[in-house]
Amino acid sequence: MSYGLDASAETHERGAKRAFSTSPTLTTSSDGESSERDALMGSDALLVGAASHSGTHKTSRHHRSSFDWMLGVTFLVVVALIWTFASVLVQYIFHNLSFQGPFFLTYVGISLFSINLPLWYASQVLLPKAKAWLRGLPTNGKLSHSELLRRSGVQASYSQIFRISAIISPLWFIANFTYNESLNLTSVSSSTIVSSTSTVFTFLLSVVALKEPFVWMKLAGVVLCMAGNISTIFNDEGADGGTDHVLGDLVALFAAFMYGVYTTAIRRLIPDEESVSISLFFGFIGIINMVCLLPIVLAFHYSSIESLSGLSFEILVLIGIKGLFDNVLSDYLWARAVLLTSPTVATVGLSLTVPLAIVADFWFHGMLPTNVTLVASALVISGFVLINVGTKQNQHEYHPKRSTDRSDTAYDPRPRSNSAGGLGV
Repeated sequence: MSYGLDASAETHERGAKRAFSTSPTLTTSSDGESSERDALMGSDALLVGAASHSGTHKTSRHHRSSFDWMLGVTFLVVVALIWTFASVLVQYIFHNLSFQGPFFLTYVGISLFSINLPLWYASQVLLPKAKAWLRGLPTNGKLSHSELLRRSGVQASYSQIFRISAIISPLWFIANFTYNESLNLTSVSSSTIVSSTSTVFTFLLSVVALKEPFVWMKLAGVVLCMAGNISTIFNDEGADGGTDHVLGDLVALFAAFMYGVYTTAIRRLIPDEESVSISLFFGFIGIINMVCLLPIVLAFHYSSIESLSGLSFEILVLIGIKGLFDNVLSDYLWARAVLLTSPTVATVGLSLTVPLAIVADFWFHGMLPTNVTLVASALVISGFVLINVGTKQNQHEYHPKRSTDRSDTAYDPRPRSNSAGGLGV
């Protein structure tokens, strides 16, 4: 700091001397008046320069904030497309291929998260070494784990990331398992509409746990979403096979609650993208899920609770495809969207699957949407728009990386107590 001030003072002194020697007006002034005038001119220049720099910085930050927001919304649209067609694929496996295995299907899908670990290692170690070798540059020796994390810009340690994954993993599995089970009991459109109820839970949890600003516009959006979900449940109750449909709707409702829980937990434990490597986070979830739940999968099989005797190569391939796109790719994009926007917006993004689900039911199953279904979907989509607009207006008050005067230490991205950001684990 002192160097910058000294340099500025020296520059102003040289400028004053040049002005004194060349300006006929200043030659008639006293030395004190000249120095005072030049000092004032120098101060004005400093103020103008500082204001210009501040304005440029604010403009750059605003553009970056808007870009992040649009990128997050784009991710949500892609995720909505993947989730809709994945739901159709799950129903095809359950009904057309007669494989009633929602637990195994969820187990395989989440276990595939583990492929993120070798991908992360390749991007941080193998790829840089290959580039250096092609350019004829010397490659670095073997780097320690902490050095790899430091070079990738990650603040949290391996143990911290693993603990976060261990907390999120069971929440993630329960949410996905119950949603897959709901697809076994009700239609894609009904399950999708009801699962959008997660907006309510996420909104309430975000207000309480994350101190997300309470905005009446967002509350109105949540009410519209709830109205659409309630309409769907009552509509299914009067349909053929109403008991199973209602049970499926209730299971989807519980899945929605769990979506809200783990969405809020992610944002609470991972305050920003720089704190935790998302690839490592998902990779550890896959390993934890694969190891810890394998005994349960075997127990379910041998006790005939969920037998794998009907598992064929075709089914296994379809489950693998579903896992790679619906779990690995879409959940990665969705988690990025949570960090780029907000938990409420990311969860309400599920509502974008509503019209897609209606189209999918008509296209693949010949199910014409009822008037109630159309009204319910319109309510849910309207709720999405209201919550998205309400959250965008208060983005500067909420997002820890886009605010200049936050005092909430829960979002402090700096390491504290061997934690990074909000990593209080």
